[in-house]
Amino acid sequence: MEISREDLIAIELRTDREAKDPFPAYALWFFLGWLGAHRFFIGETKTGLAMLILTLSMVGFPITFVWWLTDAIRLGGLLQEKRDLVRDRIARETLELKELY
Repeated sequence: MEISREDLIAIELRTDREAKDPFPAYALWFFLGWLGAHRFFIGETKTGLAMLILTLSMVGFPITFVWWLTDAIRLGGLLQEKRDLVRDRIARETLELKELY
């Protein structure tokens, strides 16, 4: 079964609605990133919790600081990965619905 042009447009519009917005992710990274807030926001709960625990332990704060800096570069890629997962899920749902009808 093929996805029509209209379906592709609908998939992209729905992806725009459901995917995480980059602005709050970068704002959280800048202001609360050393606590892992940006990771919690994008759904990376385990790594967000790891950053939080490392920061609160104070021994791990230098590790968290370096991690925070590297996330400045990686955050765009993480957001794109999450967006791609949302788009794939929506496309699968669309194909399943087309098969039913």
